[in-house]
Amino acid sequence: MRRALIATLVLCCGCLPLAYDGDAPDLTGRAVRMTFLHTSDIHGRDFEYDFDPSFTDESLGLADEAGPYGGLAEMAFILRRERAKAGRVLHLDSGDSFQGAIVFNEFRGEAEFRALTAAGLDGAVIANHEFDVGAENLADKVLAHAGFPLLASNYDFQDADLPWATELEDLVLPSYLYELDGLRVGVIGLANLSSLNSLDEQLNSLGIRVVDIGEAIPREAANLRAAGADIVIGLSHMGLDDDKEIARDFPEIDLILGGHHHVALDPPLVVENEATGKQVVVCHSGAFAKFVGRLDIVVLDGEILSHDYQLFAIDGSVPKDPEVEGILNEYADALSWEYPLDQIIGYAEVQLNRYGSTGGDSALGNFASEAMRAFPGVETEIALTNTLGIRADIPAGNITLDTLFNAMPFDNTITTMFLSGREVEELLDYVTARSSERGCSSQAQVAGIEFVMNCDAQVAEDIKINGVPLDPAGTYELATNNYIAHGGSGFEVLERNTTQVDTGISIRDVVQAAIIQYQSLPQSGVAEEDGRITPVY
Repeated sequence: MRRALIATLVLCCGCLPLAYDGDAPDLTGRAVRMTFLHTSDIHGRDFEYDFDPSFTDESLGLADEAGPYGGLAEMAFILRRERAKAGRVLHLDSGDSFQGAIVFNEFRGEAEFRALTAAGLDGAVIANHEFDVGAENLADKVLAHAGFPLLASNYDFQDADLPWATELEDLVLPSYLYELDGLRVGVIGLANLSSLNSLDEQLNSLGIRVVDIGEAIPREAANLRAAGADIVIGLSHMGLDDDKEIARDFPEIDLILGGHHHVALDPPLVVENEATGKQVVVCHSGAFAKFVGRLDIVVLDGEILSHDYQLFAIDGSVPKDPEVEGILNEYADALSWEYPLDQIIGYAEVQLNRYGSTGGDSALGNFASEAMRAFPGVETEIALTNTLGIRADIPAGNITLDTLFNAMPFDNTITTMFLSGREVEELLDYVTARSSERGCSSQAQVAGIEFVMNCDAQVAEDIKINGVPLDPAGTYELATNNYIAHGGSGFEVLERNTTQVDTGISIRDVVQAAIIQYQSLPQSGVAEEDGRITPVY
């Protein structure tokens, strides 16, 4: 296969990056095979880790007791192996390589970008967690360590008053054209919108103006087609529902590789485009470095004739790629000096799950919420935190500092505020409506609160505060995390509250202190599901 390194050519009306080989063969009338290697939502799982695979994980090939799982060196081994078996091949990533483990907290994305570059990543879409420590950090890390294009057609970094916005305007490309032995593959970046609430504001700290995909996709597809693209790919971090809508509504898109919702689809979805009747494949390849997806397609004169998909599980049997392992060892050595990651802080008799078995409250969510409201200096009546702020279960066995960081990687702090009873009801109504869109799986965990989460009516019912029915005219002090207090994940009822006090107390430190206090979990009434959130479908 002949594929040149990155070059930039002026094409059409604008400047379209192109990996170009001027000696490519003419493929007119020839059916050719193309391979996509796909990863997504790595979330800082640079090193192998232990956990108990879910039923879904096991059904996708991640066998129980076959760990440790994940790791970028192991992922790179599979990527190189599959690349060697293919002819025309691209490795594309659907974003969120940042955030999720202590290596990100310390090095802020440097390790992930270096490792993915060494693994041969050909392109990635920008995602919401790439901004977790600011847009300036992202610009710095892209410039210094990313040897691959970062794409986003629906972001316009236009704020000239923010230096990093100007840098990102140059560094983040809307689309990219690859030439693979005569087959030209156009890739459009479709960045996340749903998890970056500040993007709704005309002026925001990221310096981003949102571009409607109804404008971005046709524009970039036209540019790519004019430059000779045979097929156009949507590389997305918009989420599965949006990806299905794009496949259905936009005839310009031939294939979607997506992420954000942490799902692995095997086989991929096939969505019929309403305008053309074209069958559009939608691939999602999981999260947390657990899987690598391989999609093989056959293309004839710009039409995808067929596809085949394999999902490779990353478990303890997968060797490490030596080059990537060498890079990651630098960070492992540095972390060992700063953090006693193997330090045992407690013991879990059983796995402490972040999601409840019925879709309501969870063992780990209840434990974290209770720890927040009871911590000295906080001591509020009620607590509420978003379920997705807890990123992993705590597996059975010794609870180490590394385990805790994997479960609670965010550097969130406790914010307190006073809510009226009506505001509490509005808050829980929002939780119910948001949960109803996600299979009636509760998107919040609470302490001091009981309620029926009626996902059918999308309202909270039978609300009790510490066993007493909610008083709409009453006042209640809430402990929450600073992310949703500032309106993250759409919690507008909290964002507009004017009584907020950020305590500066780390939620992870509070949970760590509670684990040390109890030592062994669960105990009666501690770190157990108790039905405080009752889903009704």
